[in-house]
Amino acid sequence: MQQRIIKFNSLALGVGVLLFLLHQFLIQSYDLKLSFSLISIYLFFVISAIIIITGLELLFKYSPATTGYAFLVSVFLKMGLFTLIFFAGGLAEASLGKADKLSILLPLFTFMTIETLVVVSRLKGVLTLGKEIDEPKK
Repeated sequence: MQQRIIKFNSLALGVGVLLFLLHQFLIQSYDLKLSFSLISIYLFFVISAIIIITGLELLFKYSPATTGYAFLVSVFLKMGLFTLIFFAGGLAEASLGKADKLSILLPLFTFMTIETLVVVSRLKGVLTLGKEIDEPKK
């Protein structure tokens, strides 16, 4: 379990750093101006992904049946916290252009995908959707 936590948290951190550097390079290359700090967006999503991945892995050890529900709750909490922090903090008043919107959606969907892959890979052998798994006959 600890190896999974380290592996997936390292993946989230590595993807976050690489994607941020690439994103920042493209923003500077096209001389675009964002109405928010790009590093703060990436920090939020990397930290929240690490918290979610660690929490779900620890929860799976004690209650595998509730891990999927906990993932759904964590996604809603993350989106609520994101809205509270960034949009209540002045982002709502700013007129967001296409570059601004893409700069929010790119890390959002990237980290959502990583978190989903972690949960699916963990639950793959646990959930059978009410069906019995047939053992291969020898």
